[in-house]
Amino acid sequence: MVDTGEEDFSIQFVAEPFAFEKDQEVLMYFNGKRELMQQIGRITDIVESESALTFLIAPVGDPISAESRENYRVSTIGATLDARVGEETHLKVQDLSATGFAVVASKDYQIGQTIEVEISNGTECCHGIASIQSIRDFGGGRIRYDMRAIDSDPHTSVFLETLQRISLAVQREQLQRA
Repeated sequence: MVDTGEEDFSIQFVAEPFAFEKDQEVLMYFNGKRELMQQIGRITDIVESESALTFLIAPVGDPISAESRENYRVSTIGATLDARVGEETHLKVQDLSATGFAVVASKDYQIGQTIEVEISNGTECCHGIASIQSIRDFGGGRIRYDMRAIDSDPHTSVFLETLQRISLAVQREQLQRA
């Protein structure tokens, strides 16, 4: 880090930097108080000098945890969980925890993007805002997205309570089958 301001900061890379462009959004990782954090930043300017390139970056949104969902993940393969992510409906939930879930979708989303989501299990349903935590492209239009509930959403507490109940219900079903 070279300098910090109220709304932005500047950095220089020790090694050869990637081919960044002005107005490009980048995903930044940094150490928070007790965990690894991530935040989107927009490159607002690139200053070239004889000795180095300096990138001026303005943070976008709030930082979120980059840690894996800290609660136990339940595989939901074989369960009858349905999800909606943005406009995509009837997505199969791949795994579930008390703080988030994973789906395979076909639309393109970006890491750090926040999106409206909904999960239903029989008559129980929860909805809220989640952030894309990781992406894995399987090819053929199949992309796995790991998502985490956003703390700043006013529905988060209800969303997380219902998500936890659904997670426990899936675990009970799995134990009964075993």
